[in-house]
Amino acid sequence: MKFLYPEFLWAFAVLLIPILIHLFNFKRYKTHYFSSLQFVKHVDEQTKSTQKLKHLLVLAARILAFSCLVFAFAQPYFPNSQAETLKKENIVMIYLDNSFSMQARGVEGALLSSAKETAQSIVEKSPKGTQFIVGTNEMSGIEQRRINRIDALDKIDKVDYSPLTRTLDEIIEWEQQTIQKIDVDADKSFVQSVLLSDFQKHDEATDKEKLKLSHFEFHPVQLIPEETGNIFIDSVWFSTPIRKVGQKNELNMRLFNASDQDLKNVEVTVNIDKFNKSFYTDIPANGEKETSLTFSDKSVGWKSGSVTVADENVIFDDTYYISYEVKEHANVLILDGEDAIPNVKMVLDLEDYYRVEENKISAITIDNFKNKDLVIVNGANNISSGVINYLTEFNENGGSLALFPGMSPEKAAWNQLLAKLKLPVMGAKVSSGTMIKSLNYDDPFIRDVIASKSDRLNLPSVSSSFQPTVTGGSNYKTLITMQNGLPLLAYSTPKGTAYMFYSSIHPDFGVFASDALFSTCILRMSELSQRAQPIALTIGSEGNYPIYADNLDEEVIHLSNGKLDFIPQKTSRYGITYISLSQFDKYEQLFAGNYSIDAKEKLGTLSLNYDRKESLLNYLSEDAIKNKFAQRGAENVSFAAIDGVNSPIGDLSIDKPFSYWKLFLILTLIFVVTEMLLVRFWKS
Repeated sequence: MKFLYPEFLWAFAVLLIPILIHLFNFKRYKTHYFSSLQFVKHVDEQTKSTQKLKHLLVLAARILAFSCLVFAFAQPYFPNSQAETLKKENIVMIYLDNSFSMQARGVEGALLSSAKETAQSIVEKSPKGTQFIVGTNEMSGIEQRRINRIDALDKIDKVDYSPLTRTLDEIIEWEQQTIQKIDVDADKSFVQSVLLSDFQKHDEATDKEKLKLSHFEFHPVQLIPEETGNIFIDSVWFSTPIRKVGQKNELNMRLFNASDQDLKNVEVTVNIDKFNKSFYTDIPANGEKETSLTFSDKSVGWKSGSVTVADENVIFDDTYYISYEVKEHANVLILDGEDAIPNVKMVLDLEDYYRVEENKISAITIDNFKNKDLVIVNGANNISSGVINYLTEFNENGGSLALFPGMSPEKAAWNQLLAKLKLPVMGAKVSSGTMIKSLNYDDPFIRDVIASKSDRLNLPSVSSSFQPTVTGGSNYKTLITMQNGLPLLAYSTPKGTAYMFYSSIHPDFGVFASDALFSTCILRMSELSQRAQPIALTIGSEGNYPIYADNLDEEVIHLSNGKLDFIPQKTSRYGITYISLSQFDKYEQLFAGNYSIDAKEKLGTLSLNYDRKESLLNYLSEDAIKNKFAQRGAENVSFAAIDGVNSPIGDLSIDKPFSYWKLFLILTLIFVVTEMLLVRFWKS
C-alpha cells in the first residue's frame, strides 16, 4: 500500500491522548458505609468487569474512527502494474482537437465545448502534484512544456477553433517528441495521454515506424456528433479571366451536400461590391451541384465579396471569399524582328483598352517586361539566349507570349525556346496542304468569339509553314489546323499561356495577316493575357500570390482587415513580388476573409479561405483508432466515446490507480456512530 499524502500519517501521534485517558482513570471515588458487604461485593465485581469491557470498546471505536480519518486524508492506494512506475513524476498529456470539424453539434452543444468540459474535469480530479501538458492543433514549442493545474485549466478555457488539422499519427509523434524534449525519464515516470477528438479520416501512409511508447497509457476519447451531414461551398471561379467594366461576368460555384438526403431550395447568397443576390438550388444526396449567375462591374478597381450557403451544422465552410481587379487597361509589349509587320500594332490600336510598347527584339532589357501582360514576338528570325531567358522567365511568372517567327527563323534557337514552353518544335518548311481546314470550336479561345460552328467560313491560307514536330515534353492544344493535318496555331500553358504560329505573318507567306481571323486572334490573345491574380488562396496552401507593382524589394507588405495586421513571407523574381501563406504552422492566427494588401499604398485585395478537407464528416471507427495506436507501438490503449448515450465526462479515471479514501471515510462514520451507541445505550 502507498499513500498519496503520507504527511497526514503524523496525525497518529494524537491517538496517545485517548489511550492515556483510558489507561489512567483520574476519577475520584467516594466511600459509602454499609451494614453488610457480602451483597455489595458481588454487585461491585460484576459492574466493574462490565464497565471495563465498555471502556475498552469505546476506546477501540474512538481509535479506529480517528485512524480511519487519518487514512482518508492520507489517501492510500495499491499500485497496479502500470502505476508501479509512478515513482517520481505523474504526467498527464491532454490533446484537444480544435479543428473546424469540432464545430459539429453533439447532445450538449459543439463538440469542442464538450471536449473542453471533459479536459477540465480530468484536470480538476487529478491528484496533487500532477503535471500537465495541454496540446492543440497548433503543436507549437510553447505547448511542449509542463504546467500546473491552474495553468492547465486556464489554457483549456482559452482554446478556440483553428484552421490547422492534424492526423492521429502526427498527434502520437508530437506527444512522443514532447516527452523527449522535456527530458522525462521513461523509467521513473508514468505518462497518461488523453486525446479528445472526433478522429476524422485523413489520407495518410500506413507503413509508419513503431515508436517507443511503453511508458504511455493512451485514452482516446471520440466525440460523436448528432448529425454528420454538411453543406459547403467547395470552390468558386469565373468562366473567363477577363474583367472589364460593363462586361458580363459568369461566376460559377460548386456546392456539396454531404448527407443522405436530397436537399431542396438551398439558399445561396452572392455579395460582391455593390451586387447582392440570393437564389435557391437543389443539391442531391452525397453529391455536388454546379451553378452560376452573371453580373457586371460598374467601375474599375479592386472588388471583393463572398458566396454563402445556408447551413446550420458545421459553418466554417459555408462562405467562400473572393476578390479581383477590374483593370482600366492591359499592357502589351511588341518585339519586332527582321520580318516584322505593322499589322500587329494596328490591330491593338483599335481599342483604347490596350497600351502598347514597341521595341526592337535586339535592344531590350529585363525592364521592358515589367508590368506587361502580353509579349508578342513579331517576325523575328534570330533570338539570342538572353532573350530566350527573358521570354521563358516572363512566361513562368504568369505572362502570356504570342510567337510569330520571321520568314527564315534560326531553328536551333527557336526550338530551344519552344521546348522550354512545352510546344512542338519547328521542322522542315512545307508548302502543300497549307490551306486552313478547321478551327477548334471546343476551346474557349475560339468558342467565345465565334458564336456557332460553321463549315462555310471563308478561311485564309498561308503559302508555307514550318512542320511542327512533337517532342517528349510537348503538352499543347491546337487552335487552327491546316488541310495537311498539321497545327498552324497552337498553345501551351506551362505557367502563363504561350501561343505559337507555325508560319510567318509576312505578306510573302500569304494573306493571313490581312484577314479578320488574324485580328481576332491578336485581340483574343491580348484579352486572355490579363495577368489576373487568383481570386482566392487557401490558408496553408502551397500557392504564391503575385503582386504586380514596382519597387517593392525594400517595402514591408501587410495584410490587414481591421481585426488583424499580418506580415506574410515575401519573395521577388524578375520584377514580380510574391507573398506566400504556405507555412501552415505559422499562420494559425489567420482567419478566412478579405484582406487589404498594403505597403506605402494599397496594392490590392487578397481573399483567404479555409481548407475544405474537413468538410466531409467521415470518422474513424473504434477498431481503426485502436489499430492506429497499435501500428505505432502503443501497448496500453483505453477507448471511450461521448455520443450523448455513453459519456465519460466526470468518470474518466486517468490519473492514479484505485484509491480507498472514500472507504475509510465511511468507516470513520461507522466507528463514530458505534461509539455514540455504546455510550448512550450501554448502561453499566
